[in-house]
Parts: sequence; structure tokens; C-alpha cells
Amino acid sequence: MAHIDVFKSWADTIRQDIDAFKSLLESAKADKESKRLAASALSYLVSRMDLIPDWNEGIGVIDDVMVLRVCAQLSQSHARGDLPTAAEISLDRMANESERIADFLGAALYDRLKAYCAKAGEQAVRGRTANQLVDDAAARKALYAEVEDELKKSVPIVVNDPTDAELRLKAYLTHKLQA
Repeated sequence: MAHIDVFKSWADTIRQDIDAFKSLLESAKADKESKRLAASALSYLVSRMDLIPDWNEGIGVIDDVMVLRVCAQLSQSHARGDLPTAAEISLDRMANESERIADFLGAALYDRLKAYCAKAGEQAVRGRTANQLVDDAAARKALYAEVEDELKKSVPIVVNDPTDAELRLKAYLTHKLQA
């Protein structure tokens, strides 16, 4: 299966993926860094300034599902606390799926994507930083409503030429993640 087809299929689980990150962000026992990663991942979904503009035909949402997976992988090295089983399974699945991203991008570009995701929480998205989201229940509630709005607006990912889509995807990420 082409990488792009795998990445497209990840959009099918975005609801469970979002719910897993919400559980992590709401967890009373998760450490601050894993919560910050969860806040960053969810904020990325509503960011206007993401790596690939969502309007970009066929690949605009692919970076969103990639960032979710990289943040899940990064959260594995931090205490997640006691999460519902479904959330734990989703986070572990996404972390495992991040290997497909590494295979596609190569080690150097994947490392830049991981660094980008690790630092994403430092930037305010819609006026909120990841740390504010960790500490402020009202800010989290507003973010969750915005994520729901984005989901309602999402359209199916259509890729007519997988080779072209993979080339454009890699080109965008290479350009945006320059060292």
C-alpha cells in the first residue's frame, strides 16, 4: 500500500484519536509534559498556520494526522496517568503508526518533524498556549468546541495521483521544516 493511502486511512480514526488526546489532557495523573503534548496536538488541528494548508487538495489534512501520531509517540516517554482503555489503545496505535511517517520522510526529516511537534506548544494558537490549556478548563472547553467545528468542516481526502501527492507532501514538509 502506498504511503499516501496509509496516511489517508488515518483520517478514519480521527474521532478516536482526538478523544484519546482529550482524555490525556484531562487526566489528573498525567504529567505536565504529556498534557502539553496533548494540548499541542489538538491545537494543531485548529491552527491556521500549520505545515500544509488544509485547503491543499488531497494532502492538506495529512499533516494533521501526522502531527497527532508524532505527539502520541513523544508522549510515550512521559507519564500518561490512568487513562480509559480506549484512549490508551489509540495513543499506542498512533505512536506505532508514527513509524510509517519515519519510513516515508527518512530519519533526518522525521527528526525535524518530531522537534517541530515537541516545540509546537510554545506557540499560541487562537490566543492559547499549550501550558494555558493544561491549566485552564475553560480554555480547553473552547478548544474542544473549535476541534468539533473543524471536524464538521472536514472533507474526504481525495488523491487522484498518489505519486504526485507523496511528492507534494514531502516537498511541503521539507520546505517548512528546514533546519
